[in-house]
Amino acid sequence: MDPAVAARYGRVVDRPQDADLAVVRLQAPYEQRESPLERHFHSGSLEFPADELRRLAELCATVPTAVDVFLDRPAVLTGLSDGAALLTGSFGVHDDLLLDVVFGRSAAQGVLPFDLPSSMKEVEASFEDVPFDTPNPLFRCGHRAADHD
Repeated sequence: MDPAVAARYGRVVDRPQDADLAVVRLQAPYEQRESPLERHFHSGSLEFPADELRRLAELCATVPTAVDVFLDRPAVLTGLSDGAALLTGSFGVHDDLLLDVVFGRSAAQGVLPFDLPSSMKEVEASFEDVPFDTPNPLFRCGHRAADHD
């Protein structure tokens, strides 16, 4: 996040212990691959690495944390949904527009264009060529931002 943009919403500090709120922007997880096709598309596990989830859980335990995940592909957000004060999925929104939502200046809007699975195990048990066949997604395709105000 651009510190100059964040400074328009509050004082930017260096340590989470000194903050009233942390805002974290993440990329949906993927595994870097080198085949000619996969180099241009994110692929692999949809789960965040355990070390990353531990780091984020520690941050969320230290200060209320808004987590935004850039969803260029589905992601398993189950490990983030419990600890985050706010969890959003976005598709390239600018910092100031995200912060307008975080600080309540604007309402979150949007419709989820795919299921967000509850686990990678559930993804692996589903059929690759059948849409929406995971039995217990964390969020179902068509979920609206207003469903969780």
